[in-house]
Amino acid sequence: MTRPTISVVIPNYNRAGLIGETLANVLAQSLPPAEVIVVDDGSTDASAEVVAGFGDKVRLILQANRGPGAARNRGLAEATGELIQFMDSDDLWSLNKLEAQARALAETGADFAYSPWLQARVEGGRALYADPVLQQRPLPASRSPLAWFLRGWVTVFQCCLFRRELLDCVGPYREDLMPSEDSELLFRILKSGARPAHVPEALALYRLHGGYQISRGGMEKARRVEDWDKFTRLVAEQLDEVGGLTSADRRSWARTRRAAAGALASRPAPLGDRLGRIGERIARRLRGSSWPPPYQAGPLTPAQRELLAEIGYAAEPA
Repeated sequence: MTRPTISVVIPNYNRAGLIGETLANVLAQSLPPAEVIVVDDGSTDASAEVVAGFGDKVRLILQANRGPGAARNRGLAEATGELIQFMDSDDLWSLNKLEAQARALAETGADFAYSPWLQARVEGGRALYADPVLQQRPLPASRSPLAWFLRGWVTVFQCCLFRRELLDCVGPYREDLMPSEDSELLFRILKSGARPAHVPEALALYRLHGGYQISRGGMEKARRVEDWDKFTRLVAEQLDEVGGLTSADRRSWARTRRAAAGALASRPAPLGDRLGRIGERIARRLRGSSWPPPYQAGPLTPAQRELLAEIGYAAEPA
């Protein structure tokens, strides 16, 4: 099998203390990427110096602070690979991640691959986790990926590998959203009918910490509410052109849209929506997990513990 070329695009903002480990992890992959592009989004710390320390193994692009969507778009415009990996500047992968997903895309012809991911705090060689591993199994086949999205499912792009032609087809990140830019792009990807392949043998470690976000100013509560309102409206405006959805799928997003608009206006959710969410919480409790069914949450497996050990971390419950 001819190995595809992979471009890894990493936006960075004030992550001098973390991005070095992320880059070392990316470069240690069993299938090394053809190129690693870091777009520094106006950092005021030593991030650029850390990245420059990797020499010609990593391409550093400097730009004024414009937000994560703009940084990823710049990196994507510069990328030359057949496959595109968006990575955050603080997260880590199992060392087989790119190889396993590239192989799955070649074997299945799917448009993108996705794998399990674990949220954890990283401290002194330990990965401390409170929640189970997400996406241990593929999305349930009872609904389309888009229908699951409208019912509350998303995935993080760190655990995904995309064909370049898919991203060219659906268009770039919106640069007027933050932090919903990933979710909005995921919606357009799923709306296009893109076919995913689940790759259970790889793992992404989503680091939880209190450090700087990718770009300043995007995480205040008021801005988050405004962003959520805009994102839900953008999706709602496009649903009329989407076929194959049930009325229940559309009602689910309508509830999400009302919740976002109500939060923006500081209004409580309608009684019917509140009762519906109470019912959802009860159902989740009966299932034994706070995560809805499409996340396919499950305990960390022995094989996944070994994957974490390979990158220097012992997994422990928080």
